[in-house]
Amino acid sequence: MGFLDELVGSLGNGNGQGNQLGQLQAIWNWVQEQGGIEVLLQKFQQGGLGEVLGSWIGTGGNQQVGGGEIQGAFGQEELQSLADKLGTDVNGASGTLAALLPQLIDKMSPQGQLDEQSLHNNQMDLGSMVDDLFKR
Repeated sequence: MGFLDELVGSLGNGNGQGNQLGQLQAIWNWVQEQGGIEVLLQKFQQGGLGEVLGSWIGTGGNQQVGGGEIQGAFGQEELQSLADKLGTDVNGASGTLAALLPQLIDKMSPQGQLDEQSLHNNQMDLGSMVDDLFKR
């Protein structure tokens, strides 16, 4: 089972899995457009969400984040770009990001830290993983 399969499975079973996989792919594409996961992490810290982010990376429970907090960390223009990809408005995009991003970051840091070398070498290419899933 691949990374995104596991992530989608952890979000719950049922008819929504295809939609969630599509949302994850849209979010990942958006993250790449923002400059990658490192830039995303910086924006969270600059937006006052460093402690929340730390809980997603660490081995303990994930703290919740709200759509309003997401909107505070990112600009309207950036979130509108994600909203366009998701086929929703800025509030819907920030809500989807608030729901899926904690689990995405958590899965990217199973040992309680992100693998910096993989991030720098772009070895953690979720876009390719998503493409592989669709080829099955």
